[in-house]
Amino acid sequence: VVLVDTFPEDSSPIPDLVDQYIQYDSSDHTKDDEHADKIIEILEQQDIGIDGCCTFWEDCGPLAAIINEKLDLCGAGVKGALAAKKKSETHQVLSRRTGDIPHFPRTYLYTEKSIHVEDVNDLPSAVEEVGLPCILKLEYGSSAVGVKLCHDLEECTKMFTGLREHLTCESDHPGIGLGHGNSMVVMKPIVGTEHDVDLVLFERQLVAAYVSDNGPTRPGSFTETAACMPSCLRSDKVGQLVTAAYQCCTEIGLESGVFNVELKMTPTGPKLIEINARMGGFYNRHWILKCYGVDMVRCAFMIASGIKPIPPKIVPSCHIMGVMCVPSMHAEVFLSQKFKDAVAELKRQEDVIYTLIEDDFSYATAKTEEPICNIAVCAKNTAKAKSKLLALCSNLEVTTEQYDIPHYVSQFR
Repeated sequence: VVLVDTFPEDSSPIPDLVDQYIQYDSSDHTKDDEHADKIIEILEQQDIGIDGCCTFWEDCGPLAAIINEKLDLCGAGVKGALAAKKKSETHQVLSRRTGDIPHFPRTYLYTEKSIHVEDVNDLPSAVEEVGLPCILKLEYGSSAVGVKLCHDLEECTKMFTGLREHLTCESDHPGIGLGHGNSMVVMKPIVGTEHDVDLVLFERQLVAAYVSDNGPTRPGSFTETAACMPSCLRSDKVGQLVTAAYQCCTEIGLESGVFNVELKMTPTGPKLIEINARMGGFYNRHWILKCYGVDMVRCAFMIASGIKPIPPKIVPSCHIMGVMCVPSMHAEVFLSQKFKDAVAELKRQEDVIYTLIEDDFSYATAKTEEPICNIAVCAKNTAKAKSKLLALCSNLEVTTEQYDIPHYVSQFR
Protein backbone atom coordinates (compact mmCIF):
# COMPACT_ATOMS: atom_id res chain seq x y z
CA VAL A 1 0.00 0.00 0.00
CA VAL A 2 1.38 3.41 -1.03
CA LEU A 3 -0.16 6.32 0.88
CA VAL A 4 -0.07 9.90 -0.41
CA ASP A 5 -0.94 12.46 2.28
CA THR A 6 -0.30 16.08 3.20
CA PHE A 7 1.28 15.50 6.61
CA PRO A 8 5.10 15.43 6.94
CA GLU A 9 6.29 11.87 7.50
CA ASP A 10 7.91 12.63 10.85
CA SER A 11 4.70 14.14 12.30
CA SER A 12 2.30 11.33 11.47
CA PRO A 13 2.00 7.76 12.80
CA ILE A 14 0.43 6.62 9.53
CA PRO A 15 3.66 5.94 7.56
CA ASP A 16 4.38 2.95 9.83
CA LEU A 17 1.13 1.32 8.68
CA VAL A 18 1.85 1.33 4.92
CA ASP A 19 4.57 0.02 2.61
CA GLN A 20 5.48 3.44 1.29
CA TYR A 21 4.55 6.99 2.30
CA ILE A 22 4.66 10.00 -0.01
CA GLN A 23 4.22 13.46 1.49
CA TYR A 24 2.46 15.77 -0.94
CA ASP A 25 0.29 18.80 -0.12
CA SER A 26 -2.93 18.53 -2.12
CA SER A 27 -5.06 20.54 0.32
CA ASP A 28 -5.98 23.15 -2.31
CA HIS A 29 -8.48 21.05 -4.24
CA THR A 30 -9.19 23.76 -6.77
CA LYS A 31 -5.95 22.49 -8.41
CA ASP A 32 -6.77 18.77 -8.37
CA ASP A 33 -5.90 18.21 -12.02
CA GLU A 34 -2.45 19.69 -11.39
CA HIS A 35 -2.08 17.62 -8.22
CA ALA A 36 -2.96 14.44 -10.12
CA ASP A 37 -0.22 15.09 -12.69
CA LYS A 38 2.36 15.74 -9.99
CA ILE A 39 1.43 12.66 -7.96
CA ILE A 40 1.66 10.47 -11.07
CA GLU A 41 5.03 12.07 -11.85
CA ILE A 42 6.30 11.27 -8.32
CA LEU A 43 5.18 7.65 -8.69
CA GLU A 44 7.01 7.37 -12.02
CA GLN A 45 10.15 8.99 -10.62
CA GLN A 46 10.21 6.49 -7.75
CA ASP A 47 9.43 3.61 -10.12
CA ILE A 48 6.25 2.72 -8.25
CA GLY A 49 3.69 0.77 -10.24
CA ILE A 50 0.13 0.83 -8.91
CA ASP A 51 -2.86 -1.43 -9.52
CA GLY A 52 -5.45 1.04 -8.29
CA CYS A 53 -6.16 4.29 -6.47
CA CYS A 54 -8.84 5.04 -3.89
CA THR A 55 -9.48 7.41 -1.00
CA PHE A 56 -11.43 7.36 2.26
CA TRP A 57 -11.08 11.13 2.75
CA GLU A 58 -14.04 12.90 1.19
CA ASP A 59 -12.17 16.00 0.03
CA CYS A 60 -9.85 13.79 -2.06
CA GLY A 61 -12.66 12.02 -3.95
CA PRO A 62 -12.33 14.07 -7.15
CA LEU A 63 -8.52 13.89 -6.99
CA ALA A 64 -8.54 10.09 -6.76
CA ALA A 65 -11.03 9.92 -9.64
CA ILE A 66 -8.81 12.15 -11.81
CA ILE A 67 -5.75 9.98 -11.09
CA ASN A 68 -7.73 6.86 -12.01
CA GLU A 69 -8.88 8.42 -15.26
CA LYS A 70 -5.37 9.49 -16.22
CA LEU A 71 -4.01 6.00 -15.47
CA ASP A 72 -7.05 4.17 -16.91
CA LEU A 73 -7.83 2.48 -13.60
CA CYS A 74 -11.14 1.39 -12.04
CA GLY A 75 -12.85 4.04 -9.90
CA ALA A 76 -15.77 6.31 -9.17
CA GLY A 77 -15.46 8.33 -12.38
CA VAL A 78 -14.52 12.00 -12.56
CA LYS A 79 -17.99 13.17 -13.58
CA GLY A 80 -19.64 11.42 -10.66
CA ALA A 81 -17.01 12.38 -8.09
CA LEU A 82 -17.24 16.07 -9.01
CA ALA A 83 -21.04 16.04 -9.01
CA ALA A 84 -21.16 14.30 -5.62
CA LYS A 85 -18.73 16.76 -4.04
CA LYS A 86 -20.84 19.76 -5.07
CA LYS A 87 -24.20 19.42 -3.34
CA SER A 88 -26.20 21.74 -5.58
CA GLU A 89 -24.82 20.02 -8.69
CA THR A 90 -25.90 16.61 -7.34
CA HIS A 91 -29.51 17.75 -7.03
CA GLN A 92 -29.53 19.67 -10.29
CA VAL A 93 -28.27 16.70 -12.28
CA LEU A 94 -30.84 14.39 -10.71
CA SER A 95 -33.67 16.92 -11.11
CA ARG A 96 -33.17 16.84 -14.89
CA ARG A 97 -34.01 13.14 -15.04
CA THR A 98 -37.76 13.41 -15.49
CA GLY A 99 -38.42 10.27 -17.51
CA ASP A 100 -37.76 11.97 -20.84
CA ILE A 101 -35.76 8.88 -21.87
CA PRO A 102 -37.85 5.69 -21.60
CA HIS A 103 -36.74 3.20 -18.93
CA PHE A 104 -34.34 5.73 -17.34
CA PRO A 105 -34.80 6.35 -13.58
CA ARG A 106 -36.96 9.36 -12.75
CA THR A 107 -34.52 10.69 -10.16
CA TYR A 108 -36.20 14.09 -10.04
CA LEU A 109 -38.58 12.40 -7.60
CA TYR A 110 -35.74 12.15 -5.07
CA THR A 111 -34.65 15.78 -5.20
CA GLU A 112 -35.62 19.12 -3.67
CA LYS A 113 -34.64 22.62 -4.78
CA SER A 114 -30.96 23.39 -4.20
CA ILE A 115 -29.36 26.72 -5.20
CA HIS A 116 -25.63 27.51 -5.25
CA VAL A 117 -24.76 30.78 -3.46
CA GLU A 118 -21.37 32.39 -4.09
CA ASP A 119 -22.04 35.84 -2.63
CA VAL A 120 -24.40 37.42 -0.09
CA ASN A 121 -26.05 39.26 -2.99
CA ASP A 122 -27.16 35.87 -4.36
CA LEU A 123 -29.15 35.07 -1.23
CA PRO A 124 -32.42 36.97 -1.87
CA SER A 125 -33.11 35.24 -5.19
CA ALA A 126 -32.02 31.84 -3.83
CA VAL A 127 -34.24 32.13 -0.76
CA GLU A 128 -37.17 33.29 -2.89
CA GLU A 129 -36.81 30.32 -5.23
CA VAL A 130 -36.37 27.71 -2.49
CA GLY A 131 -38.86 29.23 -0.04
CA LEU A 132 -38.85 29.57 3.74
CA PRO A 133 -37.78 28.07 6.00
CA CYS A 134 -34.63 26.96 4.19
CA ILE A 135 -31.41 25.08 4.93
CA LEU A 136 -28.09 26.91 4.57
CA LYS A 137 -24.99 24.70 4.30
CA LEU A 138 -21.47 24.63 2.87
CA GLU A 139 -21.51 23.64 -0.79
CA TYR A 140 -18.59 21.25 -0.32
CA GLY A 141 -19.07 20.58 3.41
CA SER A 142 -19.18 17.38 5.45
CA SER A 143 -20.13 16.13 8.94
CA ALA A 144 -23.04 18.64 9.03
CA VAL A 145 -20.57 21.38 10.03
CA GLY A 146 -22.16 24.80 9.57
CA VAL A 147 -25.59 23.50 8.53
CA LYS A 148 -28.33 25.86 9.69
CA LEU A 149 -32.11 26.17 9.41
CA CYS A 150 -33.12 29.74 8.54
CA HIS A 151 -36.64 31.15 8.93
CA ASP A 152 -36.25 34.45 7.10
CA LEU A 153 -33.86 36.30 4.80
CA GLU A 154 -32.37 38.35 7.65
CA GLU A 155 -31.44 35.21 9.61
CA CYS A 156 -30.11 33.57 6.45
CA THR A 157 -27.93 36.59 5.66
CA LYS A 158 -26.57 36.71 9.20
CA MET A 159 -25.73 33.00 9.16
CA PHE A 160 -24.17 33.23 5.70
CA THR A 161 -21.96 36.16 6.67
CA GLY A 162 -20.91 34.58 9.97
CA LEU A 163 -20.00 31.23 8.44
CA ARG A 164 -18.12 32.81 5.52
CA GLU A 165 -16.07 34.92 7.93
CA HIS A 166 -15.33 31.99 10.26
CA LEU A 167 -14.72 29.32 7.59
CA THR A 168 -12.54 30.81 4.88
CA CYS A 169 -9.98 28.12 4.00
CA GLU A 170 -8.85 24.57 4.84
CA SER A 171 -6.75 25.63 7.84
CA ASP A 172 -9.80 27.19 9.55
CA HIS A 173 -11.38 23.76 9.99
CA PRO A 174 -9.49 20.90 8.29
CA GLY A 175 -11.42 18.10 6.69
CA ILE A 176 -14.82 19.67 6.09
CA GLY A 177 -14.39 20.57 2.42
CA LEU A 178 -12.94 24.09 2.60
CA GLY A 179 -10.12 23.02 0.29
CA HIS A 180 -12.74 23.12 -2.47
CA GLY A 181 -14.00 26.57 -1.47
CA ASN A 182 -16.40 28.13 1.05
CA SER A 183 -19.35 28.88 -1.19
CA MET A 184 -22.72 27.80 0.16
CA VAL A 185 -25.99 26.27 -0.93
CA VAL A 186 -29.61 27.03 -0.03
CA MET A 187 -31.87 23.97 0.09
CA LYS A 188 -35.45 23.16 0.91
CA PRO A 189 -35.84 21.30 4.25
CA ILE A 190 -37.01 17.69 4.03
CA VAL A 191 -39.41 16.30 6.62
CA GLY A 192 -39.04 12.62 7.45
CA THR A 193 -36.84 10.03 9.15
CA GLU A 194 -33.15 10.07 8.22
CA HIS A 195 -31.26 7.06 6.90
CA ASP A 196 -27.83 6.13 5.53
CA VAL A 197 -27.38 3.69 2.66
CA ASP A 198 -23.84 2.33 2.26
CA LEU A 199 -23.40 0.95 -1.25
CA VAL A 200 -20.85 -1.20 -3.06
CA LEU A 201 -20.91 -0.60 -6.82
CA PHE A 202 -18.83 -2.28 -9.52
CA GLU A 203 -19.10 -1.02 -13.10
CA ARG A 204 -22.51 0.50 -12.24
CA GLN A 205 -23.78 -2.81 -10.85
CA LEU A 206 -25.16 -2.92 -7.31
CA VAL A 207 -23.05 -5.42 -5.37
CA ALA A 208 -24.27 -4.75 -1.80
CA ALA A 209 -26.25 -2.21 0.23
CA TYR A 210 -26.57 -1.68 3.97
CA VAL A 211 -29.23 0.60 5.48
CA SER A 212 -29.09 2.26 8.90
CA ASP A 213 -31.39 4.70 10.71
CA ASN A 214 -30.49 8.03 12.31
CA GLY A 215 -32.23 9.60 15.28
CA PRO A 216 -33.60 13.17 15.39
CA THR A 217 -31.06 15.96 15.64
CA ARG A 218 -30.93 18.56 18.40
CA PRO A 219 -32.82 21.85 17.89
CA GLY A 220 -30.61 24.27 15.99
CA SER A 221 -28.13 21.56 15.05
CA PHE A 222 -27.88 18.97 12.29
CA THR A 223 -25.05 16.98 13.88
CA GLU A 224 -25.94 13.30 14.16
CA THR A 225 -27.13 12.17 17.60
CA ALA A 226 -27.93 8.44 17.36
CA ALA A 227 -28.13 5.59 14.88
CA CYS A 228 -29.04 1.92 14.60
CA MET A 229 -28.31 -0.98 12.23
CA PRO A 230 -30.03 -2.77 10.60
CA SER A 231 -32.85 -0.39 9.78
CA CYS A 232 -36.07 -0.61 11.76
CA LEU A 233 -38.11 0.16 8.65
CA ARG A 234 -40.29 -2.41 6.89
CA SER A 235 -38.50 -4.33 4.14
CA ASP A 236 -40.41 -2.51 1.38
CA LYS A 237 -39.25 0.87 2.74
CA VAL A 238 -35.68 -0.39 2.98
CA GLY A 239 -35.94 -1.51 -0.64
CA GLN A 240 -37.13 1.96 -1.68
CA LEU A 241 -34.13 3.56 0.03
CA VAL A 242 -31.67 1.17 -1.63
CA THR A 243 -33.24 1.75 -5.06
CA ALA A 244 -33.15 5.52 -4.58
CA ALA A 245 -29.52 5.47 -3.41
CA TYR A 246 -28.40 3.27 -6.30
CA GLN A 247 -30.22 5.31 -8.94
CA CYS A 248 -28.94 8.60 -7.55
CA CYS A 249 -25.33 7.37 -7.56
CA THR A 250 -25.37 5.96 -11.06
CA GLU A 251 -27.32 8.86 -12.56
CA ILE A 252 -24.75 11.46 -11.43
CA GLY A 253 -22.02 9.30 -12.96
CA LEU A 254 -20.59 7.21 -10.11
CA GLU A 255 -19.41 3.90 -11.52
CA SER A 256 -17.30 1.77 -9.18
CA GLY A 257 -16.51 2.11 -5.50
CA VAL A 258 -17.90 2.21 -1.97
CA PHE A 259 -20.31 5.11 -1.44
CA ASN A 260 -22.47 6.56 1.33
CA VAL A 261 -25.87 8.10 0.57
CA GLU A 262 -27.90 10.15 3.06
CA LEU A 263 -31.66 10.14 2.52
CA LYS A 264 -34.90 10.87 4.31
CA MET A 265 -37.96 8.66 4.11
CA THR A 266 -40.91 11.02 3.65
CA PRO A 267 -44.65 10.31 3.32
CA THR A 268 -44.14 10.41 -0.47
CA GLY A 269 -41.02 8.23 -0.55
CA PRO A 270 -37.24 8.68 -0.35
CA LYS A 271 -35.69 12.14 -0.71
CA LEU A 272 -31.97 12.70 -1.16
CA ILE A 273 -29.95 14.79 1.27
CA GLU A 274 -26.51 14.21 -0.25
CA ILE A 275 -24.13 11.65 -1.73
CA ASN A 276 -20.69 11.01 -0.26
CA ALA A 277 -18.48 9.50 -2.97
CA ARG A 278 -16.44 7.49 -0.45
CA MET A 279 -16.96 4.92 2.29
CA GLY A 280 -19.31 6.00 5.06
CA GLY A 281 -17.39 7.72 7.83
CA PHE A 282 -17.44 7.67 11.61
CA TYR A 283 -18.45 4.17 12.80
CA ASN A 284 -19.94 2.80 9.56
CA ARG A 285 -17.10 0.43 8.67
CA HIS A 286 -17.01 -1.12 12.17
CA TRP A 287 -20.78 -1.55 12.32
CA ILE A 288 -21.11 -3.18 8.89
CA LEU A 289 -18.22 -5.52 9.66
CA LYS A 290 -19.80 -6.53 12.99
CA CYS A 291 -23.36 -6.81 11.68
CA TYR A 292 -22.83 -8.32 8.21
CA GLY A 293 -19.23 -9.62 8.22
CA VAL A 294 -18.30 -7.34 5.30
CA ASP A 295 -15.24 -5.08 5.41
CA MET A 296 -15.97 -1.99 3.30
CA VAL A 297 -12.25 -1.08 3.24
CA ARG A 298 -11.47 -4.45 1.68
CA CYS A 299 -14.25 -3.88 -0.86
CA ALA A 300 -12.83 -0.45 -1.74
CA PHE A 301 -9.32 -1.87 -2.27
CA MET A 302 -10.63 -4.74 -4.39
CA ILE A 303 -12.66 -2.43 -6.62
CA ALA A 304 -9.74 -0.05 -7.01
CA SER A 305 -7.71 -3.03 -8.23
CA GLY A 306 -10.40 -3.94 -10.75
CA ILE A 307 -11.72 -6.92 -8.78
CA LYS A 308 -15.44 -7.29 -8.16
CA PRO A 309 -16.08 -8.09 -4.48
CA ILE A 310 -18.68 -10.74 -3.67
CA PRO A 311 -19.89 -10.02 -0.11
CA PRO A 312 -21.80 -12.79 1.65
CA LYS A 313 -25.56 -12.30 1.61
CA ILE A 314 -26.34 -13.05 5.23
CA VAL A 315 -28.92 -11.92 7.74
CA PRO A 316 -27.60 -9.43 10.33
CA SER A 317 -25.74 -11.20 13.12
CA CYS A 318 -26.85 -8.61 15.70
CA HIS A 319 -28.59 -5.28 16.20
CA ILE A 320 -26.34 -2.27 16.84
CA MET A 321 -27.40 1.02 18.39
CA GLY A 322 -25.14 3.94 19.25
CA VAL A 323 -24.97 7.60 20.20
CA MET A 324 -22.64 10.46 19.39
CA CYS A 325 -20.84 12.62 21.95
CA VAL A 326 -20.24 16.25 20.96
CA PRO A 327 -17.87 18.91 22.37
CA SER A 328 -20.56 21.38 23.48
CA MET A 329 -22.25 18.72 25.62
CA HIS A 330 -19.55 16.21 26.52
CA ALA A 331 -16.08 17.83 26.48
CA GLU A 332 -15.76 17.81 30.28
CA VAL A 333 -16.97 14.21 30.59
CA PHE A 334 -14.77 13.05 27.69
CA LEU A 335 -11.63 14.54 29.25
CA SER A 336 -12.31 13.09 32.70
CA GLN A 337 -10.24 10.17 33.99
CA LYS A 338 -13.44 8.31 34.85
CA PHE A 339 -14.56 8.34 31.22
CA LYS A 340 -11.10 7.33 29.96
CA ASP A 341 -10.98 4.39 32.37
CA ALA A 342 -14.49 3.35 31.35
CA VAL A 343 -13.59 3.47 27.66
CA ALA A 344 -10.52 1.32 28.26
CA GLU A 345 -12.78 -1.30 29.82
CA LEU A 346 -15.41 -0.98 27.04
CA LYS A 347 -12.80 -1.73 24.38
CA ARG A 348 -12.35 -5.17 25.93
CA GLN A 349 -16.06 -6.00 25.61
CA GLU A 350 -17.26 -7.76 22.46
CA ASP A 351 -20.77 -6.31 22.68
CA VAL A 352 -19.62 -2.67 22.74
CA ILE A 353 -18.15 -0.68 19.84
CA TYR A 354 -16.32 2.52 20.80
CA THR A 355 -15.27 4.74 17.89
CA LEU A 356 -13.05 7.75 18.53
CA ILE A 357 -13.83 10.39 15.89
CA GLU A 358 -12.11 13.64 16.89
CA ASP A 359 -10.33 14.50 20.12
CA ASP A 360 -9.06 17.90 18.96
CA PHE A 361 -11.61 20.51 20.09
CA SER A 362 -9.60 23.52 18.93
CA TYR A 363 -11.73 23.98 15.80
CA ALA A 364 -15.07 23.37 17.52
CA THR A 365 -17.58 26.11 18.13
CA ALA A 366 -21.28 25.94 18.89
CA LYS A 367 -21.91 26.53 15.17
CA THR A 368 -19.27 24.25 13.67
CA GLU A 369 -18.71 21.26 15.95
CA GLU A 370 -18.13 17.66 14.93
CA PRO A 371 -18.75 14.54 17.07
CA ILE A 372 -16.06 13.46 19.53
CA CYS A 373 -16.86 9.77 19.55
CA ASN A 374 -19.56 7.16 19.07
CA ILE A 375 -20.58 4.68 21.76
CA ALA A 376 -22.56 1.66 20.53
CA VAL A 377 -23.82 -1.66 21.85
CA CYS A 378 -24.74 -4.94 20.17
CA ALA A 379 -27.69 -7.12 21.11
CA LYS A 380 -30.03 -9.79 19.73
CA ASN A 381 -32.79 -7.31 18.92
CA THR A 382 -33.54 -3.58 18.84
CA ALA A 383 -35.31 -3.47 22.21
CA LYS A 384 -32.39 -5.11 24.04
CA ALA A 385 -29.88 -2.88 22.24
CA LYS A 386 -31.80 0.21 23.31
CA SER A 387 -32.02 -0.94 26.92
CA LYS A 388 -28.28 -1.70 27.08
CA LEU A 389 -27.35 1.60 25.42
CA LEU A 390 -29.47 3.74 27.74
CA ALA A 391 -27.99 2.04 30.79
CA LEU A 392 -24.45 2.47 29.47
CA CYS A 393 -24.97 6.16 28.62
CA SER A 394 -26.37 6.79 32.07
CA ASN A 395 -23.32 5.16 33.68
CA LEU A 396 -20.96 7.16 31.48
CA GLU A 397 -22.89 10.38 32.29
CA VAL A 398 -23.37 11.33 28.64
CA THR A 399 -27.15 11.48 29.06
CA THR A 400 -28.19 14.92 30.32
CA GLU A 401 -31.23 17.16 30.34
CA GLN A 402 -29.72 19.08 27.41
CA TYR A 403 -28.65 15.91 25.56
CA ASP A 404 -31.72 13.70 25.76
CA ILE A 405 -30.53 10.30 24.56
CA PRO A 406 -33.85 8.51 25.35
CA HIS A 407 -35.48 10.92 22.91
CA TYR A 408 -32.78 10.48 20.26
CA VAL A 409 -33.28 6.68 20.22
CA SER A 410 -37.07 6.78 20.64
CA GLN A 411 -37.72 6.18 16.90
CA PHE A 412 -35.77 2.92 16.93
CA ARG A 413 -38.37 0.23 17.53
